[in-house]
Amino acid sequence: MFSKVIVQGRLDFGNTNTYDKALKLYTQRKDVYYKNEVIFNKTEECFDEEKMIFFVKRFNNLVSDKYWRNTVHLLKNLAEYSLTGRVEMWMMVDGKLIRHEQIRPSSDKNIVASFYKANEIVNENGDLSKAMKILDGIIEKYEGHSMAYALEGRIAAKQGNIALATKKFDKAIELDPYLTEAYLWKGKMLIREEKYKEALPVLEKVTECSIAHQNIHWVGRRLKGKCYFHLGDYEKAIFEWKLFTKRPFEKGNSNQYWKRMVTFSLGKAYLHTNQNAEAILSFNNALELDPLFESVSEQEIMKYKAIAGSGQEENSGNKKSARKSTGVKVTA
Repeated sequence: MFSKVIVQGRLDFGNTNTYDKALKLYTQRKDVYYKNEVIFNKTEECFDEEKMIFFVKRFNNLVSDKYWRNTVHLLKNLAEYSLTGRVEMWMMVDGKLIRHEQIRPSSDKNIVASFYKANEIVNENGDLSKAMKILDGIIEKYEGHSMAYALEGRIAAKQGNIALATKKFDKAIELDPYLTEAYLWKGKMLIREEKYKEALPVLEKVTECSIAHQNIHWVGRRLKGKCYFHLGDYEKAIFEWKLFTKRPFEKGNSNQYWKRMVTFSLGKAYLHTNQNAEAILSFNNALELDPLFESVSEQEIMKYKAIAGSGQEENSGNKKSARKSTGVKVTA
């Protein structure tokens, strides 16, 4: 049986000695144990000797179950030699995701364990100075650790040090131009600074370097919509937000918490383009969604629904827009 498979990512080995050992292991197992029945059977296409990494920009093709299993096992063995990085694999049937593998460094090396520790501290809103110190130690040992730089940028942004955060994010992106977290965290920082124009190309890289089966892809689309809205490009905001609102997210998925707010914001974008019927539909949909966190109140949604309703009545009579007929300014 053949299924559609997507693979992308990289693993960094840090030094020539480890890179050579990793390449030797991969080649031997591929040739002898798996008899070349793996997705990546040409090492020259996925190993970069200069950068000392295993890298797949994006593989998208039909693959058998056997090739999938062999590749997963081989890459997990390979990850034991890596210091940082991530390779993700997805298998789909009729557009539905049936398998997903996220392969990360699994060695007991100090750099690997230290990064996981620092990441945990940041995610749990712990001692950011302690996390930064750990990350500084990692970079001192391996200057090519793009995720360490990105995480330092995230910490600096949380601490309000925009100049340092920008420097760290840019260094992470220089080391790994496909590191979606670096683009996302930089984009969020720019939005907080209300630099929507500057944030857009950064967030474009988030959606470009990810696929629809990744949560970060939809975070990027949601934030792109916000930027377009604030820049007055309401049609593009509608495009991004429509995609987001139509996407079914599983229970517990962080994107699900934003469904009500984005659906409400979509209604406001429709108001700006005088699409009052669509705006009312969006506001009704927002009212039906659970307020999973205090994002937008029912009263606020009802207020804008009334604006859309009165505007629709005016438009049917004398073609006045909702904003002109009610005198209420529609803002994000």
